[in-house]
Amino acid sequence: MSVSQGSGPMKWVSARHLQHFIAQAEASGISMDELLDEAGLVRARLDDPDYQVPLPVIELMLASITRQPDQTLIGLRMAHNIQPAELGPLGYLAQTCTTLADALDAAVRYRGLLSNIGRASVVPVPGGAELRWEILAGGRLFRQHAVEYLLGSLVLLARLLMPERQELPLSISFPHSRPDDPRYIREYIAFFKCPVYFDRSYACALLPTQVLQTRLRHGDAFMREILENHAEELLKKRMTTSSLSDEVCHLIRALMINSNPTKETVAAQLCISGRSLHRRLQEEGTSYRELLDQVRLEMTSRKLQAGTESIAEIAEQLGFSTRQAFLRWFKNHTGKTPSEYRE
Repeated sequence: MSVSQGSGPMKWVSARHLQHFIAQAEASGISMDELLDEAGLVRARLDDPDYQVPLPVIELMLASITRQPDQTLIGLRMAHNIQPAELGPLGYLAQTCTTLADALDAAVRYRGLLSNIGRASVVPVPGGAELRWEILAGGRLFRQHAVEYLLGSLVLLARLLMPERQELPLSISFPHSRPDDPRYIREYIAFFKCPVYFDRSYACALLPTQVLQTRLRHGDAFMREILENHAEELLKKRMTTSSLSDEVCHLIRALMINSNPTKETVAAQLCISGRSLHRRLQEEGTSYRELLDQVRLEMTSRKLQAGTESIAEIAEQLGFSTRQAFLRWFKNHTGKTPSEYRE
């Protein structure tokens, strides 16, 4: 069985994962408020489990946190205390499955409820099966931490479903390089309780055949059918409710963090040409310039109300060449100067 979750135009991660990421960082003593503000995120927004956080936002926050002392394995450490409820409908569904093979099948089929960044499969091999996970989006740092978090979470979920089989899995493989510090090697082995290999062709957890078919204690076929129907409906809704305009606004907010996003930059993120983006936005009754102005006004309003940044700083962050250009643009759209708006 195999399913691809990397085909959507905008790469995103569920707010559920970001909530867990923030909790892990704050438990390590890292203040996340400033980082959330830089990313243009409000904590209340993350309370919506259906909110799709653009991948560039996740990468920015990850890069900042891994520069802190002793955060080299934050992806793996996020998996240490994962609970089924934190995986939403997927976590509840896994608990109703009758075998571990069924639970893994559900994880593969309904992964699109939590992200669209990867491809998963369960592949039979002599003596067992490999749960393979490939991250198809993001840079090297993100891919490493994402795959460690995902495989670690699924291993922990398997142990929660089968508490008598704490020796799961037989081995773990990662495509990234082995860390130089032996302390980190010991941490991998202490968590997975098996050999861990690096520089392999793909990431996978090797599981024994007999364990995959062992009947789980709390399997419930009736509840499983109900939850599977619910998961199918959520997937359909996920695929139909997001318009191109929404995705463009998501990306503008994310890219605004580091640079002034051009139409061509956003189009490249969506894997289409600038001309195609222009035409498709016209079909939705808008344009790239209108969406850029919309996002800039939202961000300006929030920053002016917060009152922690100067007008010049806001102008620079939003990509205006000069403070005067920002002042003219803001007054044209609101009828007020930034100072009048702030007052």
